[in-house]
Amino acid sequence: MDRADKLLILKLSEGDNLPIDRLAQLADGHWKVNAVKIQSVKLVIVLVHKKVVGDFYLADNVTLELNTGRITNLGLRDAKNVSGLVGKILNYRTANPATIKKFSDLNDLIVK
Repeated sequence: MDRADKLLILKLSEGDNLPIDRLAQLADGHWKVNAVKIQSVKLVIVLVHKKVVGDFYLADNVTLELNTGRITNLGLRDAKNVSGLVGKILNYRTANPATIKKFSDLNDLIVK
């Protein structure tokens, strides 16, 4: 991963010990994300209680619901910890459950 790459970070309230395919299903929900910014994202990080429980490649085509401004059908595919963040705890404080950040910005947020 390049430090300048942008990631979609999804915060879930459950899913810490789920199989990776079930985790991908949970993360495939309706997320309010800027439609222009999502175009630069290729990797998705999933957090449960600040712990990175999975990273996924984002499909080339996602569904944008124009009436709500939400994306769905993310087509997530297991990235097999290409980010190196799976299992890490991040001090990631945001009320928004779906945000886009540079990969390089996450290094300062790693607690352990």
